[in-house]
Amino acid sequence: MNLKDRLPAPLALLLLGATAYSHAATPIACNALLNQTIEGATITSAVLNVATPTLPEHCEVFGSIGQHTGADGQGYAVKFHLRMPTSWSERFYYQGGGGLDGSVGGANASQISQGYAVVSTDSGHDAATNISAVAGNAEFGFDPQARLDYGYDGPARVAQAAKAITRTYYRQKIKYAYFEGCSEGGREGLMFSQRYPDLFDGVIAGNPGMDLPKAAVAEAWDTQAFAGAARSLTPFGFPDLATSFTSAELSAIGDAILKECDGKDGLVDGIIANPQACRFDPRTLGPQGSGLLSASQVTALRSVFDGARDSKGRALYAGWFWDPGIAAPGWRLWKIGPLFPAPGNTSLNTTLGGSALPFVFTTPPNSMTAGRPGYAGTVITTAGPAPGLPGLNDSFMPWLLSFNMDVDAPKIYARSGIFSQSAMDFMGTSSTDYRRFRAGGSKLIVYSGQADPVFSSKYHIGWYRDLIDRSGGVRDTQQFARLFVVPGMNHCGGGYATSQFDAFGALVKWVEQGQGPSALIGTAPADTPWPGRTRPICAYPAQPRYVGHGSIEDAANFACVAVRDDDDGPGHGNDNNNHQ
Repeated sequence: MNLKDRLPAPLALLLLGATAYSHAATPIACNALLNQTIEGATITSAVLNVATPTLPEHCEVFGSIGQHTGADGQGYAVKFHLRMPTSWSERFYYQGGGGLDGSVGGANASQISQGYAVVSTDSGHDAATNISAVAGNAEFGFDPQARLDYGYDGPARVAQAAKAITRTYYRQKIKYAYFEGCSEGGREGLMFSQRYPDLFDGVIAGNPGMDLPKAAVAEAWDTQAFAGAARSLTPFGFPDLATSFTSAELSAIGDAILKECDGKDGLVDGIIANPQACRFDPRTLGPQGSGLLSASQVTALRSVFDGARDSKGRALYAGWFWDPGIAAPGWRLWKIGPLFPAPGNTSLNTTLGGSALPFVFTTPPNSMTAGRPGYAGTVITTAGPAPGLPGLNDSFMPWLLSFNMDVDAPKIYARSGIFSQSAMDFMGTSSTDYRRFRAGGSKLIVYSGQADPVFSSKYHIGWYRDLIDRSGGVRDTQQFARLFVVPGMNHCGGGYATSQFDAFGALVKWVEQGQGPSALIGTAPADTPWPGRTRPICAYPAQPRYVGHGSIEDAANFACVAVRDDDDGPGHGNDNNNHQ
């Protein structure tokens, strides 16, 4: 690394002295970092920890950046947790966050045992203290700076400060810096690769929440669609989404999808490796077909899988591939629940998504909805009985069910008063301008679950195709960025899939040895129909094809074959831009 790894401050220079950047890392005393301010970060704790069965001897640092009083009167700061092993490999690893963040994290990724310095952060707010009776732990959405810290500013400042502290501690340059995250952490990875292309040599963005405010709008859309198929009401008088489909019905839908589409990749094996060729129609299971599903269930499925739209039919987010992963537990936990036993709706779409959309992604936060037939416009007045777990007792359901796709959805692009940046301004991550990232030699791996119930792999593919268009074609794009779509996989794992794979090892080999992965080798875990099965997860646009001989349980008997993708789908082209 070059200019991005310059020593940060006079303090660092004093500590380094004449031995700066010596080949062998000789750390300074860990407690010498205490109370120092490096690259804008104040170190509040610095302790040398002895080795344990799970962690090597290391200097453990806590710090904070950008303390301020928010517009809501609460105190905010970007806090971080950094562990630096005594035996250092000259490598740095940023451990991505998840959900709405709000936890400083353990900085305990397995890479620390490989000699990496490891950092994690709360991205500018504390879910345990930045809380309110109305917004729960999404309270930070009422402070403009806390919003920006969550979107990009907090992680960027932590990366810069943590790298500077690492260089100061070891008195040596960082040789390689990596980022890895999934879900919101995956979005952070894309954010780094687009906004701060010089910070990392390698980035893994798993199942990324790309343009997350759009996905949150789709969560409201799905909630409304499944409400129409609910068989009963909750104790609070709202449609019980969990009753819209039984697990047996979802399993039968998955079987029907397989029956229709499994062989379209040339092999009947329980995996749909050519999803673009799948044209499953749920009406075949409805009253005019097998009779398995009711008309309202068919309508709900068609609405959800077609993707969120306004009243003129314009796509607000991508649709979804028909994949047997619909029958896996991870799919229903997001879409309809229940996430856990409790009265009322508890799906992640209605709790996590139900707090993010009104308070963090809508401007002004908690704006009154415009209403829909049967549901009058409203604001949220309570986060429920447990603000630390917002959305219980259907507290967000009136807002979600009255969310209007014509009037309320555009508020993710709105700016108002002290909120000078819209949600799409600070959360948007679908840029295709990778000129600096590419020129610096950095590498990006994106992976996506084909049956992810919250962040559509169709959206990820649409973005990647736009990236190919801008970057000079597939071959040129794969010099710096590769996308891997995992058939059957739910969100960041799970599903009926070969969902266990070493993306990080592949990234390191690409960055440090110049060997880009044409495929990741996935293994099916024990809870799948084929435990131990291995398959190549091919770099898009290639797909795995059976070579015609040998066991179908062995990845060695499959080849990655380039396949033309003619399914534009919502999201390809201008639909992925960060503006309307």
